[in-house]
Amino acid sequence: MDFFDIALLLLTFELIFHKFISEKVFLYSLYLAVLTVLAQFFAVGYKWQYMPLYLIIIVFSIKYTFQFALSNRFLRFFSMTLLLLLFVLSGLFIYFLPVPEFSNENGDYSVGIQQIVIDLDKVNPDAFVEISTLEPNTKRSLPVDIYYPSNESTKPVQLVRSSQSNWGQSVVKYLNRAWEIAIPEFILNHLQLSSFNVGVEIEPINNTLPVLVYSHGWAGEKIFAADQMMNLAANGYYVVAIDHTGLAMFSDLPSGTVFNTGSSEQSSDVVGVMAAMATDIVDTLDYLKNNEFFADFNNISVMGHSTGAGAIHLYCLEHSCKTIIFQDPFLTPIFEKYGSFEVLNNSYFIYSEDWYSGYLDSDELTEIEVFTSINSNNNYVGYYLSDSKHYDFVAFGSVSPLTSYTFLKGAIKYGDSVTTNNYFNLQAITNKPIQETSFLHKINK
Repeated sequence: MDFFDIALLLLTFELIFHKFISEKVFLYSLYLAVLTVLAQFFAVGYKWQYMPLYLIIIVFSIKYTFQFALSNRFLRFFSMTLLLLLFVLSGLFIYFLPVPEFSNENGDYSVGIQQIVIDLDKVNPDAFVEISTLEPNTKRSLPVDIYYPSNESTKPVQLVRSSQSNWGQSVVKYLNRAWEIAIPEFILNHLQLSSFNVGVEIEPINNTLPVLVYSHGWAGEKIFAADQMMNLAANGYYVVAIDHTGLAMFSDLPSGTVFNTGSSEQSSDVVGVMAAMATDIVDTLDYLKNNEFFADFNNISVMGHSTGAGAIHLYCLEHSCKTIIFQDPFLTPIFEKYGSFEVLNNSYFIYSEDWYSGYLDSDELTEIEVFTSINSNNNYVGYYLSDSKHYDFVAFGSVSPLTSYTFLKGAIKYGDSVTTNNYFNLQAITNKPIQETSFLHKINK
């Protein structure tokens, strides 16, 4: 809970039990509650979870202004009960649906961010057009977030508060479509208020930085792994997170927002989608090489989640990659198309426990069968994250404790998953030994 959560809860609680305080203290509390609401609107933004608290403050403002009082004992009891119920509901909403706050877990530096849109002189691939709201024969644009280390001080900022699309609604719409459920679209509106402890376009450290490229999965989004990207940047890396426009859940462009509308079952060629994603990586790095001066583009590592893992694999088959990090990789389409999977040197695989052990009885080819079928002398290792599911490699767990034990994520707590992922990422990217922990377990080849 943040300052406004605690302040408004305490003030409204005091208002509800005003009979136990003096009228002067009640009046000061009411004024302070109104001022706190106004300050919260200005500093943080509108959050629907506060609505019951706003209603309580309005009720007491009206009651004080018009000196209104209930004479009937039953009505007084009923109104008191109703106000307490509103108070409890708001407290539960605030606790179970918090505004995510992303900060550097550890690192030697603060983190700067640069957000750009790369306009390419090429047409959007059919692989993306058929699964999105992209129009055929339109020019391709790629939104990119760049995280980098800095020595300048930073404070939490709301990077998406003024975005043209509400990414909380985008998440809900995607879940409703993909899982045939009916979650109210407003339920995640507060994600617009998410705070990131970064500096916008501050000065980088005076070093030439190694590069890490992040490729999100099907209907993922570059912001979904911001917590891990910030941690890598805080440890001295120039981190490039790409929105694969059309595949991403949503991509904000100057011309409007592009939404993903399909699943892998609706694509004519999943490997073709991965190949187009790999081309996005090439195009992004080519652009940055010509426009950036503090990154070492001869020292590139890559990380991909799910379909993004297939994309980075295809990219590294044609380009030099120092380290490859596969997060719950979706590699079976590649294996089925080519009959094998060519593992490259310094490859690190980390699976969810769901994907590691949940499909042992399946008649279809599983990701673990792909991993265990690898026959190579190259350096590669595999681990799994206990109590986890596929989305424990993105920041969904920060959205709400309610996501535990759902299809969104496993029982592992968000703090434990991001700490383990950060440890794994840093050990892998520096090619240091990875020790097993209470959450991280090695897979025998």
